Amino acid sequence: MNDVVKIYEAKTNLSKLVKKAQAGETIYIGAYGQPQAVISPVPVKKPIKIGIWKDKKIGYKDEDIVGPDPDITKLFEDSKVMPDGSF
Repeated sequence: MNDVVKIYEAKTNLSKLVKKAQAGETIYIGAYGQPQAVISPVPVKKPIKIGIWKDKKIGYKDEDIVGPDPDITKLFEDSKVMPDGSF
């Protein structure tokens, strides 16, 4: 474990400690040599891959597509939305 920085020193030199943390160092802050808090670098986020599906073959072929059901189509054509036949 690194040396523990006193709280007063951390308060006085906070910007310097943050720069050290940005560089990858972990800083322990505490009193009487006992760590009470930690300043550490922010974990690096992994970039999201865009376009990972571009080489994948997904979708339907023309022969997979089924046309409308004539019975259901007739039911829709014969139905009335309003009792008087208006929409």
